[in-house]
Amino acid sequence: MQATTDHLDILNDPKVDIVAIATPVDSHYPLAKAALEAGKHVLVEKPMTASVAHAEELIELAEKKGLLLATDHVLCYTNEAQYLHNLLKSGELGQLLYWDSVRLNLGAVRSDYNVLWDLAVHDVSLFYHVTGRMPVEVLATGTSHLPGFPESMAQLHMFFDDNFVAQTHVNWLSPVKMRHGALVGTKKSASYNDQEASEKLRIYDRCVTCGSDGKPGYHLGDVLSPFIPPGDALRNEVRQLVEGIRTGKPPIADGYAGLQVVKILAAAERSLRSGSQRVKV
Repeated sequence: MQATTDHLDILNDPKVDIVAIATPVDSHYPLAKAALEAGKHVLVEKPMTASVAHAEELIELAEKKGLLLATDHVLCYTNEAQYLHNLLKSGELGQLLYWDSVRLNLGAVRSDYNVLWDLAVHDVSLFYHVTGRMPVEVLATGTSHLPGFPESMAQLHMFFDDNFVAQTHVNWLSPVKMRHGALVGTKKSASYNDQEASEKLRIYDRCVTCGSDGKPGYHLGDVLSPFIPPGDALRNEVRQLVEGIRTGKPPIADGYAGLQVVKILAAAERSLRSGSQRVKV
């Protein structure tokens, strides 16, 4: 293993097959582009780029070169995320009503980009993997409590064409750390808590229905904590990257997934700058 302070040493090394880029967001695009042009497969830290146009250009370049382009959406590689993804595909939850998530902590305040790009990217990438859905419009609100710094707390609302709504609340200034969410359907609901050592995911056989008399009815069934084998998300990610290089099969969080997340975040940024108006994705 050899250390270097010049990325060109890596790009010019014929022994290097794949490059991992974990640098400030604004540098993702030029570094990833240079690596692809040098014939390297690329894994980029999230968010993949700071703009939609740059993400699209990287995808096109990777396809042209026949190279793998992936984004480090590590939450998508957890066994819990895969279980929830399969649960949704099975139809057990019924028609989706809403997704709600919270990601709070104290510290790690950044000056180069706001809390949406820093924290909401985790929940947006997880949401996209689990549901495979893109919103029609988004609305974002946010506030900066530190002079000279971008928004330190924000809420992102995503709207879909079938009355489904997804939202996430993120905050750098919370005195407590929180990482949890819920996906609610017409038949059942699922909740997850990433801070739990075990039983991170729970399935609720509970729902609200509308009876023939027009009054709400309540179904209260069992709560299931499914056994999900422990696993290492980073190990799962690396395995998929290696398989992708060998076989051409794209990993869960490929360049296209990275692009979709950037589209949502870019739309959220436009909403913030427009006084928190709804904007199209």
